[in-house]
Parts: sequence; C-alpha cells; structure tokens
Amino acid sequence: MTPSEFRHQYNKDKSQLLFDVVVSFSSIEHSGLGRYGDALNPWGDILGTARARCVTKLGGYLALAVPTGQDTIHFNLHRLYGKNRYPLLAANWKQVDGDAKALDNNPHSHQQPTFIFQNVPP
Repeated sequence: MTPSEFRHQYNKDKSQLLFDVVVSFSSIEHSGLGRYGDALNPWGDILGTARARCVTKLGGYLALAVPTGQDTIHFNLHRLYGKNRYPLLAANWKQVDGDAKALDNNPHSHQQPTFIFQNVPP
C-alpha cells in the first residue's frame, strides 16, 4: 500500500487502519530537514510522532529510537535529542520504558536507545 492509498483508506474509515505498534528506528530525526526530498519543516520530527499517534490504536505502542546527546541539528543530516527537544518529540505519549539517562546532553554520545511509549487517552 502506498502512502496515498493509505491516506485515502484512512480518510474513509480510520478504525480499520490503526496499528497495535508503530516502530521508528533512526528515521524521525531526519524528518523536515530536506535530506531525503521532504519539504523543509523545523517541526517535521514532532509532526512525525504526532502522526504516528493518529494511526496507533488506543493502548497501542510506539517504539522510538533517535540519536541522543546535546540538543543539536546537523543540517541537513539529522537531529540529536537531549533534555529540551526530546519531550517535544514524545508529547502526548506516555513513556512506559527507556532510560532517561540517555538524555545526558553528552555531545559525543550519539547513542540511539529505544524508548517505548503508549497511546493513552488525553
């Protein structure tokens, strides 16, 4: 199914296209930076996780791994997530697993720990 086919089906009947789990590993940090032909958007990463929530069943999960360290944008390569940007990325999700020490702002860490979030009612 192509993205346009998914969008068309989703607009017709959302309930049939909701996922139990969404996985993003080393992807979201590139969104909105134009490197892969996408439009420039400083909030592209945050929109990406918000869109993932829209297609995740209530009670479903997001497994998210992005490079951590000191909050930085390496234009147009990727972002690093630290104590400032990571909470924006995880907005409206409930974190159920992952070590907050990964957000230690070490500018050289570039680790990509996996955090697990749950889609819970607002």
